[in-house]
Amino acid sequence: MTPQALVATLSQRLGDKVCLAAETIDDVHGLAPGEEVAVQNAISKRRAEFAAGRRAARTALAALGREQATILTAASRAPIWPDGITGSITHDQGLALAILAETRHVAALGIDLTQAAPLPGQTRNSILRAPAETTLTEIEARAAFAIKECLFKALYPRVERFFGFDAAIATPDLEGQGFTATLTEDLGPYPNGAHFSGVLVGGPAWITAALAIPAQ
Repeated sequence: MTPQALVATLSQRLGDKVCLAAETIDDVHGLAPGEEVAVQNAISKRRAEFAAGRRAARTALAALGREQATILTAASRAPIWPDGITGSITHDQGLALAILAETRHVAALGIDLTQAAPLPGQTRNSILRAPAETTLTEIEARAAFAIKECLFKALYPRVERFFGFDAAIATPDLEGQGFTATLTEDLGPYPNGAHFSGVLVGGPAWITAALAIPAQ
């Protein structure tokens, strides 16, 4: 699946209130003044990933009809979005994705892209502990990892505290291109047992999980 096809599939599944963009991770260009501070001491690979994510975010902002903006970084390393905007950025395997929406339509967004390959055994055992998760196939386990990362990115700005992988049970459906995540503890306004449904797209190179929580 090409980056363009991935963006088209995600866009179709998430609806017209959400804007996505992709950028190839190549070199460090397109950073706005002030953004480079977040990665000034990072290695070249990390700086290139950061720059590609910011370029993708600005493309998505333009698709929303918003003016270009400097996207600074919070102490938590999360992007600081312009007023009235929520979003998420991910990068892996040479590709960066940004997903944005207006908060009057979408309360929170999360996206995670990961390699379509088995998780290392130690990693799998540390993040997939629920009985239902221990029986997942190798690729489903990788998808569950992406789901939990995606959920964290969506909920953290609203919960305002870190939480672990065991805070939710991930149920991937790669064939149906979807997932559910069920909380196992109270997280801010979201009670234990709350369900979240998102989009899951698998391919030969990437697995991508995306979640849009509607505004109330």
